[in-house]
Amino acid sequence: MPAFHRMGGLRKHGYKLEDVREWRRAEHEARRASGYDEFFRAHGLCVDCGGEGRLVTGVRWRDSDGVERAEAGSVAALVERHNLENSVNWLNDTSKWGYLYETCGVCEGTGKSKGP
Repeated sequence: MPAFHRMGGLRKHGYKLEDVREWRRAEHEARRASGYDEFFRAHGLCVDCGGEGRLVTGVRWRDSDGVERAEAGSVAALVERHNLENSVNWLNDTSKWGYLYETCGVCEGTGKSKGP
């Protein structure tokens, strides 16, 4: 999962991007694993959901008739399949689409890891 998507999980648990950078730098200098996932593990955060407690499972949008639709699946594939970059299908004037979520089954929605 890309780092930018996990920023919400970091903020939820009181971390900033600078905290991650500093930790990764120190771990790298000490010749220890210093990846983004290692930061999550070292700080007791769920790697599967990035500390969010939930996972994106699809999108919702309005079709050209104004009917709100929702579908589970890959966000990129759904955006392409339903032409969601076209403003006629946008959810409203400021949002192209919304995300569908489900609670992370690994951390049961806490965003915290359950062990090592």
